[in-house]
Amino acid sequence: MTSVYAKVVVDLFHPGHVRFFAAARALGDRLTVCVVPDARVAAYKGRPPLLTLEERVEMVASCRHVDAVVTDGPKVIDRAFLARFGHDLYAYGGADAAELAVKRADCADLPEAMRAEIPYTPGISSTLLRRRLADQIGGSPTGPAPSRPR
Repeated sequence: MTSVYAKVVVDLFHPGHVRFFAAARALGDRLTVCVVPDARVAAYKGRPPLLTLEERVEMVASCRHVDAVVTDGPKVIDRAFLARFGHDLYAYGGADAAELAVKRADCADLPEAMRAEIPYTPGISSTLLRRRLADQIGGSPTGPAPSRPR
């Protein structure tokens, strides 16, 4: 049995995420997805995600392509981590060259046979959805997220 591991932000769940999960799941028999915690997202993107970790986990867990969801995976994915949790392959993608460079650096120590780069779905991303929303209601798509109950 081949176990695939992926980590995602899923700031705004959209069809590109579903297609990523389907492609990652097709690489093996089981897909485990790490939803990156809010604090790490804020440090990486400079703002917290629009949806809470709990909301993002619930959405990812509802996807039929995902077998398990975790929230405590490391930033850097290495062979020891995959082996410790029984994963054979790390799947990732990036919206642009800069994001792909970060994702590739996060798994640079993995042999090529243990990583799979999955192309993003053109024309849809959480960033594009934020821009659409900003265009419709006014405001900045990269500005601070509105306050939300915790």
